[in-house]
Amino acid sequence: MDWTKNGGVNVVTGATGIVGMQVVIQLLSAGQNVRALRRPASQTQRVEGAVRQALPDIPDALDRLMWVEGDMEDGASLEAALEGAQCVFHCAALVSFHPSDHGAMNRINAQGTAHLVNAMLHCGTPRLVHVSSVAALGRRAGQPTDEDTLFEDHPGVTGYARSKHRAEMEAWRAAAEGLPAGLIVVNPTIVLGPGDFSRSSGALFHQVARGLKWYPQGSNGYVASRDVAEVCVKLAFSEVRNERFVLCAEEWTYHDLMNAIADAMSCPRPTRPVRSWMPGVLWRAFWVVEKLTGRRSVATRESLANTGAHHAYDGTKILRTLAALDQSWAYTPIAETIEDTAKQYREDWG
Repeated sequence: MDWTKNGGVNVVTGATGIVGMQVVIQLLSAGQNVRALRRPASQTQRVEGAVRQALPDIPDALDRLMWVEGDMEDGASLEAALEGAQCVFHCAALVSFHPSDHGAMNRINAQGTAHLVNAMLHCGTPRLVHVSSVAALGRRAGQPTDEDTLFEDHPGVTGYARSKHRAEMEAWRAAAEGLPAGLIVVNPTIVLGPGDFSRSSGALFHQVARGLKWYPQGSNGYVASRDVAEVCVKLAFSEVRNERFVLCAEEWTYHDLMNAIADAMSCPRPTRPVRSWMPGVLWRAFWVVEKLTGRRSVATRESLANTGAHHAYDGTKILRTLAALDQSWAYTPIAETIEDTAKQYREDWG
């Protein structure tokens, strides 16, 4: 069934986040109606401004965007938001590598998804698109992570990864317990794009702009927030169901990434490599400073633990799937994403 013909509304959680904001834009661009969850302190103006900027030729776009108050920890508010919904795009999540946030991530990411799933099953909402993370998958020595790489818990796994794995298991529970139109799960690598430059990947642009001198020696996978959103919307209104997709446009070293960010913002490049022995010293030093000053540390044991590793991913399944659906699509080059994000940073921060 083509769910675009149902005439219902699409609910977006985490609509003010780096991915959720782009999902809102993609849905409005496709002529869909959007009901976006917000908390009292949510910065909805940023989303509305992004919609105006992205869709200047669609004057009724904002008329089809409705904000409703909802909280991932309040099942009743979620049920109210789901009334009449045809699809839920679940983008809400807390991303942190600070040990004090482990409890909050479990409540928001894992338990929050459980609340959402229960609300959907109770309301009979047919379809769920769940934005997970490659952190919810495992790693295999010498092989790229793909959709079949199973999560394995061990002492080196971050609290964020555990919470996202539990969240994804709740999403799969929804599929097992009877979503009429099934489930789509996307597992993006590190997501880059305009948004809140005080957190997640956006904070890296801010740190480089402020003259960050150190760079890790590892590498990772990256994908544009716009790409994640496009894939979510394309798959949502397709016959694909109960499948998972790793999303990775390119793999870059952290050094190359940070150099490109610095160049895009006309800032000095970082020049000092983080040697293999340094993370253990650094996180302890940051911990001491945090205890003495009360200011939250910019780096923790978890955030520094794997920065020297080289992570590889296979993000080609989505290309094959969309090609089979006769949809021409390609990942946005990461260099282009960096330029676009840096431009937005300059507009926001001067």
